[in-house]
Amino acid sequence: MNTGDSVRKEAFVVFGAAATKQLWDCSFRDCETFSSHSVTGTADSKLNGGSVQTASRISEQQQTPHPGTAEVAIITGAARRIGREIAMAMVARGLAVVVHHGRSAVQANELVQQIQSSGGRALAVAADLSEPVSAAATIFQAASELGQVTTLINSASVFQDRALTDVDLDHCQLHLSVNLLAPLFLAQQFARQLTAGQRGHVINLLDWRAERPGADHVVYTASKAALCSVTRSLAQQLAPTIQVNGISPGAILPPEDRQQWHQQRAENTIPLRRTGSPKDLIHAIQFLLDAEFITGEILHVSGGEEL
Repeated sequence: MNTGDSVRKEAFVVFGAAATKQLWDCSFRDCETFSSHSVTGTADSKLNGGSVQTASRISEQQQTPHPGTAEVAIITGAARRIGREIAMAMVARGLAVVVHHGRSAVQANELVQQIQSSGGRALAVAADLSEPVSAAATIFQAASELGQVTTLINSASVFQDRALTDVDLDHCQLHLSVNLLAPLFLAQQFARQLTAGQRGHVINLLDWRAERPGADHVVYTASKAALCSVTRSLAQQLAPTIQVNGISPGAILPPEDRQQWHQQRAENTIPLRRTGSPKDLIHAIQFLLDAEFITGEILHVSGGEEL
């Protein structure tokens, strides 16, 4: 890195070519459609073959600790709603933050600027999780500009409901790629880049339906159930240095097109007879990050809806 009063470091958002796909920007139903500006290339194509747009600039005074030495948190689907709240909570813990998004570039860049204005360090990166291998490589290549990733929170998710008669291969592949394979390959990159002896945390956001499936959201529920299984397997494989846990949220934030849905559930199916809030989920994440003797656990933040 060059030095001097004029030194500035650029955090880049990279744009490659991607097919338009229906995608949610976090597991709490933030629906997005991936446009042709989503990243699908590998880390090499990101740096050498695609067009690059500056997402933000971090001044030298804001680069404390020096780039490459900070502990970094990656949050997928971090541009809006719950993902955004998680990103801010990680900044409050003193971590530099990678704000992953699908096509919410404006919201992601605004969040990065907010973090930087408060003295934190962050960058935004667009990556198409329906291409999980290249997306994972792209995200971790970007993260290396900030430091070593010690926390990975897989929040992004697809949440679609189709009757069996309407299920097709594309519907299945999208859910499995985003909800299962993306967290798997991100965890792979996470384990590869972690230095010997460095402790780390992986937290997968699941769904209470994963362990109590109903008649609806068949493919979505199956993908989350598979991620639940992967969470417990990786907790064993990556121990003792990496703790892998899951959180199964319930009625935290309603879908933007069904604002009353969670309240109806609170009245009829949630034992605590109320909905949750982002604060409840953040408390659960903080608990797991602070716990030194918990791994392979699935923590329900659902008001008992899974019972």
